[in-house]
Amino acid sequence: MLNHRSESKQPDVSQFQRSLDNPAPSPSTSPATATPTAVIGPKIRFKGELVGEEELLVQGKIEGTVDLKGHALTVGEQGIVEANVTARTITIEGNVKGDLHGEERIAITSSSNVQGNIKADRVVLEDGAKFRGSIDMDMGDTTPTAAPKAKEKDKPSTPPAH
Repeated sequence: MLNHRSESKQPDVSQFQRSLDNPAPSPSTSPATATPTAVIGPKIRFKGELVGEEELLVQGKIEGTVDLKGHALTVGEQGIVEANVTARTITIEGNVKGDLHGEERIAITSSSNVQGNIKADRVVLEDGAKFRGSIDMDMGDTTPTAAPKAKEKDKPSTPPAH
């Protein structure tokens, strides 16, 4: 009997180990570049400056700032973020209060509640999502290539030469 019980539990352990070794890719990453996802669980509260170099799923609460440049952030349905956030892609399913800066894309799902300003090249706002703030999608090169033209009223008034 004892051998039978230990054999029946073995697949559970190996399944768990396989899931740790090969986690399912998050929706914001392509399968070719899937990396392990860090998780802040629903019973975890974090205050301060959070800086990371991997994908992050938040199901708990974060207060402060979040900087995941080059990586993806997902705020799960149980997640509460009261912070300014910078990440490559940001997906919101829970509650966020703060400014969001997505280097590529920000998606706000129907289950989310977001209060803050959004800045990204691409923004997805699903039907039913609650959002209060502004959206800036002009992320192109902000350095001027030429001097801006003077307005008519700013030009010196000199008579035309004959």
